[in-house]
Amino acid sequence: MKKFLRYIFSGVINTIVTYTTSIILLKIFNIFLVVSNLSGYVIGIFVSFYLNRNFVFKSKNVKVKKQFYKFICACLFSYFINLIFLIFFSYIFELNDYISQILSMASYSFSFYYLSNKYIF
Repeated sequence: MKKFLRYIFSGVINTIVTYTTSIILLKIFNIFLVVSNLSGYVIGIFVSFYLNRNFVFKSKNVKVKKQFYKFICACLFSYFINLIFLIFFSYIFELNDYISQILSMASYSFSFYYLSNKYIF
């Protein structure tokens, strides 16, 4: 349970970093919206990897590059699960877009936690 709480906490930190980076690039440096958003997410991936590896799962594995590759694969896999759930909730169940987004984000978080815990770290 402690590990999952650390995972949630690191997710909050990562979200703040990603969002703040995107907004700073967009509003202060006047970088195009799509580029600032992508840059925020790229920074977020590195922050997330660092926090998950060192704070959440406390990995001692020296094969960092291999873990990072697995991490990226897990991000993509979890994103597709998120997308499937988003389509399912929004178009099949016809739920409100906000509710669909929250539920699909939860599917991402749980699948990514599982993959991180069992596969990556």
